[in-house]
Amino acid sequence: MQELLFLALFVAALAIGWFLGRREAIKVGFMLQPHGSAIDRHYFIGLNYLLNEQPDEAIETFIRALEVNPETVETHIAIGKLFCQRGDVERAIKVHQNLLARPNLTAQQADRVQLELARDYLAVGMHNRAERLLDELGGSSSGLRGEALGDLVTVYEQQREWSQAIEIGVRLLRERPGFAVTQAHYYCEIAGDALQRGDISGAQRYLQSALKVDSANTRAMLMLAELEARQGNTRALLKLLQRVAIESPDFVPQILPLARRCADNGDLDLAAYLDKVLERAEPPMLETVLARSEQLALQEGPASAQRFLMVWVQQQPSIGGVLGLVKLQLKGAESIEQGDLQVLESLLASLQQQRPRYRCESCGFAGQKLYWQCPTCHGWSTIQPLKGYEAV
Repeated sequence: MQELLFLALFVAALAIGWFLGRREAIKVGFMLQPHGSAIDRHYFIGLNYLLNEQPDEAIETFIRALEVNPETVETHIAIGKLFCQRGDVERAIKVHQNLLARPNLTAQQADRVQLELARDYLAVGMHNRAERLLDELGGSSSGLRGEALGDLVTVYEQQREWSQAIEIGVRLLRERPGFAVTQAHYYCEIAGDALQRGDISGAQRYLQSALKVDSANTRAMLMLAELEARQGNTRALLKLLQRVAIESPDFVPQILPLARRCADNGDLDLAAYLDKVLERAEPPMLETVLARSEQLALQEGPASAQRFLMVWVQQQPSIGGVLGLVKLQLKGAESIEQGDLQVLESLLASLQQQRPRYRCESCGFAGQKLYWQCPTCHGWSTIQPLKGYEAV
């Protein structure tokens, strides 16, 4: 099916290009006889190959039939792209190299061919050649500057060359302000490398740079909170806890251990903190609701916690919510009832482990682990915690 689709698109592109080339040739007097020319013969020979299920021979014949002139350049570019998408990158490179060698291309056409040739090189891992072409386009006044810089920064990202990615990202931000989300993650990656080397102050600088580029970057806030806690900077940690509660309430479960530690030290009213989060999130994360019910159980007893949790479970039913209720009932159950409740707890826990906790808003990837970059579509900050009816 894919092969047939490719050939159908190919024939359509060639037919349009052939018609435009023929019209241009007649216009400038290149073709003295519009009918029965060599182009006609090549075209029908190609169709014959196609009908006889000889696609490679058909493609070669069509390419020979299609003269390169200003009106057919886009058709040749499309042919090269189709080759690349089909997996025949070597042939795509030849098509684009042949085009780039033509002296009669406009500047805009030459830039487009150069970009496609760079993408061909990337497809076969020839990064050095691709980088040179993309860097040249990215430094020009071409209308394709943004596309070239976007491809170039992706190359450095794939190679985990974060400093070079940031350098290109600074230029790309002028073309695409929305790239700030990705640029902030590059700073976080360098901060993570600095932490592995034990460079705490360097990691802090990079994380501050991340927040300067994208003030809403949750990852940078969480990493900074960990650093402040490690260094005993309680005031700075409390500010970050409040900032996450206000700006990223869905990620409060990631920072709950630090909040509990502050509460144990008497630096934070955990119940008031959780109430603030519950007010801002709609619907709130299940982990936040369960944490608040635990606080109620400590302060007012299991019955109060059960009533609180029951309200939330009725509003947003979930396996985790019911499991939380069972655990609370176990604390106050008679020994004769505990056996059945423990069996129910085990069953619910097993079901919960089979459900994903996070999902990518871009491609739908789902899993138990939080990734800041989606493993499938490679988008940054696209994976979000599941909540409400979808939560475990």
